[in-house]
Amino acid sequence: MVDTGATHNFIIDREAKRLGLILEKSPSRIKAVNSEAKWISGQAKGIPVKIGTWSGSTNLMAVPLDNFQVILGMEFMHAAKLVPVPFLNFLCLMGGESTFIAALKLETPDGEAIQELAIVVNILKEFSDVMPTELLRTLPPRRGVDHRIELEPRIKPPARPPYGMALLELAELRKQLDELLSGGLICSTKAPFGVPVLFQKKQDGSLGLCIDYRALNKMTVKNKYPISLIADLFDQLGKAKYFSKLDHRSWYWQVRIAERDEAKTTCMTRYGAFEFLVMPFGLTNAPATFCTLMNQLFKE
Repeated sequence: MVDTGATHNFIIDREAKRLGLILEKSPSRIKAVNSEAKWISGQAKGIPVKIGTWSGSTNLMAVPLDNFQVILGMEFMHAAKLVPVPFLNFLCLMGGESTFIAALKLETPDGEAIQELAIVVNILKEFSDVMPTELLRTLPPRRGVDHRIELEPRIKPPARPPYGMALLELAELRKQLDELLSGGLICSTKAPFGVPVLFQKKQDGSLGLCIDYRALNKMTVKNKYPISLIADLFDQLGKAKYFSKLDHRSWYWQVRIAERDEAKTTCMTRYGAFEFLVMPFGLTNAPATFCTLMNQLFKE
């Protein structure tokens, strides 16, 4: 029986015993239609099921049923995409083969030695001046696209006090501020507004400096720049065999803040207030500025 009122799938315990199903202990009870609580004898997992031309597997809970040997509930219906059609007295199984948006096949030329690693190493050596292992933290030149922060009319930038930090975080804050100051990416300021900073632990365990620009982002006029659609990218790359990837390191810090907008990026810390001369992470229109610059560079 298919029961839309049952949360799980059930089999009468004596039928489970007759079929020799291996049951995992389950010290739980179910509540039947008459509100009577019944103990679950156990659960059989991965039991093969065949309905018409459809076949698959499901889990069954062994319980003392009265009128039915097997009850397939919502657990099975969701997994098999089963739709009951009562007025026609049949079940519609929507499940089928997996659907692929695009399939990429890795092809290896026969008889040819693959030397991609050696080629990459040679390229890195040849262009080591533009692909250093560590990015030089220096103030970049203006590239024709600066990040602008346009606020809504009659709105002043937010003024928020610094967040409290542990001693280890304060030491890390001092270290990162010194690095940004020495590279000319930030400078001290006396702006009457600013937002706090905090730390977020990275995957490697190090602390990443985050600036809480949420209040500033709420009052910023949004740049509705069209971001590339994933579906279009799949259409363009679906039949490609060779791919290149351009990965920018700290790319936001290679974009300048527009003149007279630097003060709007002010962050408040235990060691003073600082404004960014480059585009910091966390600003609402930063991705749009990045895409604008990239499209301009590749167009040229």
